[in-house]
Parts: sequence; structure tokens; C-alpha cells
Amino acid sequence: MKRIVVFLFLVCTMLFITLSLVGCTNQAKKHEDNLEVENLQKQIKRYEHKIEKLEEKNHEYEITVKNFEEERDTYQKFIDKAIKYLDKDEFIELAKSEWHYSLEIDEQPVPSDGKIVIDKKDFEILYSERLSISAGLPKEIYTQGDISGEYFEHLKILDIKPKDIRRLDGTVVTAFVYEFENLPGNTDLKLEVSDELKERLGLQTNIINIHIK
Repeated sequence: MKRIVVFLFLVCTMLFITLSLVGCTNQAKKHEDNLEVENLQKQIKRYEHKIEKLEEKNHEYEITVKNFEEERDTYQKFIDKAIKYLDKDEFIELAKSEWHYSLEIDEQPVPSDGKIVIDKKDFEILYSERLSISAGLPKEIYTQGDISGEYFEHLKILDIKPKDIRRLDGTVVTAFVYEFENLPGNTDLKLEVSDELKERLGLQTNIINIHIK
């Protein structure tokens, strides 16, 4: 009889311990679930806050764009009105101002006297034509401002042929790159520019002299 009582006691004890452990496990699981829910709620609030900030910035950008568009329209109306009061010479000068020409020897702009010295045997000549991207002029006006014919015809290399000639084409810029290599020291290389290009580059001479040391 005593053995039966002891056995029943042990069984009840094991059952109590098991139920207690299950209860504790359920409580721990519930606590973990609550923490996960709280973390998700915090993340949602952070994302909602970021979305509000982005919406505010987007609204500011929309206002800025609208202001730019209004300024652009006002500027364009002014140009259209002002053009009507220009005479032929002013009309041409305005069109010319939209076209920009540059000539660089080894990344150096050519001085007005056309004389430049280079301490290199390898270098490049860059000749480019660029149309102003801010041009608000009608197409029939600014197309009258570029150099006559093909612009590359306004530059001639007189003495030494380049090793290679590359053409670069962009949306508003085109350029020719003339590559020279292994030129002997104490050499002079001459370029000739047309009267039109001379005027556009602000030069005092049609002959550009490049002296290689």
C-alpha cells in the first residue's frame, strides 16, 4: 500500500512539474511574441515618419519645379518680345552668342597672340564647338549663329600631320582631337585659322605657332 502511495505521489509530482514547465514555456513564448509585436509597431512608426518626411520634401520639390516653370515661361515671353526690337546686326550678334568655339593645346587655351610653348613630345590639340544649352532663342535664330560651312574646315595644320584624329559627338558639343607623338625638340608646329574662327576665338592672328622645347 505504501508503495502505491509513493508511486502516486511521484506521478503527481512529475505531472505538476510538467504542467509548470509547459506553463512557463507558454508564458515565455507569449512574452517573446509581445516583444516582436512591439518591435514591429516601432518599425512601422519609424517608416510612417520617414514617409511623412518624404511626402513633405516631394511637396517642396513640386513647388520648386512649378516656380522654375513659371520663371522659364516669363523668361521665354521676354525673349520673344525683345527679339522683335532687334535690327539685323543685333540679331546676328545674338545668334552668335549662342555658339562657343574653343581651341586648346595640351589643355592650354591659345593666347591672343597665337604663340604657345610646350615642354612635351606627346600632346593633343582639342578644337570644339558648343551650343549654349540655356538658349531660349527660336531655332530659326540660333541656327544662324554658327560658323559657315563645316566648322572643322576653319582649322588647318600646316607642318606636321597628327598621328591620329578623333571626333567626339555630344548633344550640344562636338569636338576634334588631334594627337601628336614623339615630336623632336626645338620644333615649331603651325596652325592656320580662318577669319571667322579667328574672330570667335578672340585672336589677333590667323597663324598659331606651337613651339616644342
